[in-house]
Amino acid sequence: MLNDRNIDVQVPGRRAGVRRSGNRKRVLLVLQYYDYRHHSGVAKYAAKAGWALEDAYTMIRSLPETWDGDGIISMHGPSEHFVDWLKQAKAPVVDIGEYESLSDFPRVSTDSQRIAQMAIDHYVGHGYKNDVFAWLNDNVIKSKRMAAAQRAAEAGGLAFWDVHLDQIPSLPERGALPLGLLAANDGIAIRALRACEDAGILVPEEVAILGIDNFEYRCVPASVPISSIDADQERLGYEAAALLDRLMAGAPRPERIIEIPPVGIVQRDSTDMLAVEDVEVAKALRFVIAHFKEHVGLRDVARATSLSLRRLQTRFKEHLGRTILQEINGRRVTHAQMLLKTTNKKIHVIAAECGFGGSVKMIRVFNQYVGTSPKRYRKELRRTELQDVSAAGE
Repeated sequence: MLNDRNIDVQVPGRRAGVRRSGNRKRVLLVLQYYDYRHHSGVAKYAAKAGWALEDAYTMIRSLPETWDGDGIISMHGPSEHFVDWLKQAKAPVVDIGEYESLSDFPRVSTDSQRIAQMAIDHYVGHGYKNDVFAWLNDNVIKSKRMAAAQRAAEAGGLAFWDVHLDQIPSLPERGALPLGLLAANDGIAIRALRACEDAGILVPEEVAILGIDNFEYRCVPASVPISSIDADQERLGYEAAALLDRLMAGAPRPERIIEIPPVGIVQRDSTDMLAVEDVEVAKALRFVIAHFKEHVGLRDVARATSLSLRRLQTRFKEHLGRTILQEINGRRVTHAQMLLKTTNKKIHVIAAECGFGGSVKMIRVFNQYVGTSPKRYRKELRRTELQDVSAAGE
């Protein structure tokens, strides 16, 4: 995601950040599919470069009858009407998106292969052996992302299926659970979640769902908040504007499509899980993940399953190689390490926020897992940070 601190505009032919008075370049933004992040990225570059950005047609997915200016940023998508209009324009055009089969305009797009690899690396790292790519409509974006996911899954040794949303209820019959499900986009991820819930498939205990594009207003309010890969759509708009500026200054068009790598996975509840074949153990693990910061005990964990505590403890250790108590304490210690590193909170406050209850218990458990006390751990972190700052200033 862009902000004013990491924007470095090098405007061809004039000093960065200096607006031209009088004859400002006129740039048209027309998006057949509106994404506010594309708009924001273009607008941020335009503001720094001193353009007169014309975006009145952007949100209504329309085109002016005639237009005279210096350059155009478009996302024509599958619309041949948009493509025909853009081809008649006398100004240079940069297109955003995946539909290079419809036009040969200079183009900036997301990096489907890196997106897919990020998803597969996540699933492999969490112990999954099966991967599903879920889709609804057969279009260019689906085809690119699915092909990339299949290549990454097969290279990582995972079994791979592509599954239409209508086929999700049949996943248990395939013997594929537990599995990682990568959706073509966040909208498909939401519908995949609903299909799982309707079929009685647990998310994330049996199916860990990962979307693409990280539309927060879709992902966060879902019945199980959806994890998603941030494909850096704002940077897509920004780099499209930067490319257009170079073209308007007379630079040659690039020989290849400019692909923007994803930022990372925004982790939410839908993938906050490890691959566990025993669904009761998965339920217990999910309860621990959701409640370890609270004052919970082993019997609370058992009540989240249909097993007795004794049976659950045995099966938990068989599948995960550690006890329930070790799982709880391990997560509490990891969270405490993060708070010690990133905050100045007192030890007793951190102990309460991590579920230890009191500082005495936290100090004892922390020392068992880390080999030092919380106070010494924080002191060593601060000393290392000061050394790094000192070395950077030399």
